[in-house]
Amino acid sequence: MMTVDWWQLRHAYGRAIDTPEHLRALEFGDAEAREAALGHLQVAVLHQGFPETATAPAVRAVTALLAEGRAHPDTVDSLVAFLGDAASSVTDLAGNPHFAEELPDVADAVAAAYPVVLALLETSVPDRALFYAENLVAIARMAPLIDRREDLAAVVSDWLQRGPGPRAPWVRCLGQLGVDLRDLLFDPDPAVRLRAALAHEDDPRSQQLVLATLAGPPPPSLHQFELVAAAIRIAPDFDRIATAACEVARRDSWTGFDDGWGAIVRFAFAEPYGPGRPLTDSQRALLRALVVNDQLWDPKNGSCGLVFKEAGLPRDRDACRQLAQ
Repeated sequence: MMTVDWWQLRHAYGRAIDTPEHLRALEFGDAEAREAALGHLQVAVLHQGFPETATAPAVRAVTALLAEGRAHPDTVDSLVAFLGDAASSVTDLAGNPHFAEELPDVADAVAAAYPVVLALLETSVPDRALFYAENLVAIARMAPLIDRREDLAAVVSDWLQRGPGPRAPWVRCLGQLGVDLRDLLFDPDPAVRLRAALAHEDDPRSQQLVLATLAGPPPPSLHQFELVAAAIRIAPDFDRIATAACEVARRDSWTGFDDGWGAIVRFAFAEPYGPGRPLTDSQRALLRALVVNDQLWDPKNGSCGLVFKEAGLPRDRDACRQLAQ
């Protein structure tokens, strides 16, 4: 930390002159200081997954704390999650010109953390192994670590066979590492089948499985938004998924405005509705499903209202009911 000129670096809220003290708190601070330090990493140093010039040095400092066993024990898991989030930012923002200067340094810093997190996985108690594996997979998905994926897949496969708990999350890790999972499309566990299908969306068998599952609540360990997103990617048009999508729209919470019922509405009304433009049968069916869902019609909920506005639909429930007839 002493060799870093933090005055020249920035986090989301300005110069990173407060970052060294937070990093020291991870080793020496009391419980309140440690909690503040972890919050600083997530909120300032990697704000909403966006790196700043202070991100890479902070990643290196966190890696050193973990490698040397200096991090307070109650911060270890949060620090590993921070490294996994930093890795995900490298992958998710690849090619984004706004982060072209920061990403290479962040990638190098996170790549150096790979053996440290691998050691934590190798010495983990069984009920924490999946947590370390998921963050390690996020790190290995970065382009600089492509040569580590095969070995990591072997480690994950071993845990899949002997680890406690559901198998589907381990299958997800393997899919993210690029392992061929098509032999699991016929697994007796529906969650495992779906995880395999989501890893091979170009396979017709996978597509059939995803679309057939969309109508009902997903099995444990999968979230509805994953199926919605996959169905939209697979389907050539809304008509193909309309029946199942309407079931989602009937039961979904208002919180699905982004990646649940809201994503379905955006797909169905890719061309916003306008007066005098006839609705298709599938669009009317979707409107009827939305109208019967009480959770979507709080007039004070701006997020829900924006979905209707972008689709060219009235925010009024009675107006939508009339339109659907």
